[in-house]
Parts: sequence; structure tokens; C-alpha cells
Amino acid sequence: MNGDNEAGEPPVDPLLGQPRMVDDPRISLSQGAEVLGKTLAQVRRYVAQGRLPRHGPANNFWPLLLSEVEALRAKGEPISLKDAARKLSRSLAATKELVADGHLPLVPGTKSPVYPADVAAIADTHSRWSIRRPSGPPGYVDSKQAAQILGLTGPYVTQLAAEEKLPAIFQDGQWWFDPDQIELVRRARRARRHRTVHRRPTQPRGSTSL
Repeated sequence: MNGDNEAGEPPVDPLLGQPRMVDDPRISLSQGAEVLGKTLAQVRRYVAQGRLPRHGPANNFWPLLLSEVEALRAKGEPISLKDAARKLSRSLAATKELVADGHLPLVPGTKSPVYPADVAAIADTHSRWSIRRPSGPPGYVDSKQAAQILGLTGPYVTQLAAEEKLPAIFQDGQWWFDPDQIELVRRARRARRHRTVHRRPTQPRGSTSL
């Protein structure tokens, strides 16, 4: 009879060292390190960063949920946004848009790395996340268009706007210009050039004009 009971008992879980009594057991930091293939110090840092939720009181010996540790392992080693952009076939700026819009979460406690699994999820639905183009106030033009109107370079127009020498509005990460104001500036610049070209040079006293 004892043999029957022993035969009916669940097998010993290699990680827990005992039969698994629940589907999602709580495990220790050391066990979490074993699942992740990391050091205990690294796992403690993950908990401090918020990459791994801690459960129970501060002195709890089994603060981690096995499912959450396994989910973190499945996310893969974090990669840089530059690498993520390459995998998504997007520019770095467009990839940062995904972060800013909440579609691509950063690794908690960091400023730039992301999880490969999250990048892969974005890649699977790539058509849904079109590149968001900067937009300004209705009817306004960007620095490139303003430069074409003025006959200047785009960087110089941006510099003039930043120095408040050209009327502009900064929105969505770049400068925008009212085309009517830019046209007035263009006419004023043209009038100044016209006056300069047609201004009669002064002659020194005693000189004789030809």
C-alpha cells in the first residue's frame, strides 16, 4: 500500500528539490539565478531594477514566482535600440518613436536597451506600426521648405530659428514656420539686396566723375 502511495506521488522537481505542489511555485533568488543562468548578484539587481517582481515580505526566502522568472528568460538578453532598429528595418529615430508611443518598452531600470522578444513581437506586426512623421501647426512648413522659400540651407534656417532671428514654433522635435511670415522675410531680404546693389557709391571730394 505504501508502494502505491509512493507511486502516486508527483515526481520531484529538479529545481525545487521536492514535488511541485502548485502550478506556479514561489522560488528563492538562488533558484531564480539557476533558471536564468545568472549569478545571484545579477538576480538581485534585476529585482532592484524592477525587471523581476518581488513577492511577500522583505525577509521572504521565496520572493519570486517561477512563471515570472521563466518569462524574463524568454525575453532574451537585452539589446540596444540601434540593434533593435536594425532588426526592425527602421531608423533609430523611428524606433525611438515606438518607445515614446509605448509600443516598445525599455528594459526596466535602463535608458535604452530593449528585450529581443518585444522587438520580435513588433516585427510580427510591423505593418501596424507605421513611422510617425513629425507634424507642426496646420499650414506651417518645416525648415527644409522654409529654406527653399528663402534661398538658404536647412541647417542655417534651423539655426536662425533657434537664435530667435526667424519667427518659428518648436513642435514635435523640430522647427515649424508660418509660410506667410517666411514670405515677408523673403521680400524684406530681397528689398535689402536690391537697395545694396543700386546704392550709388559715394565719391571722395575733388574726384571727377567720368
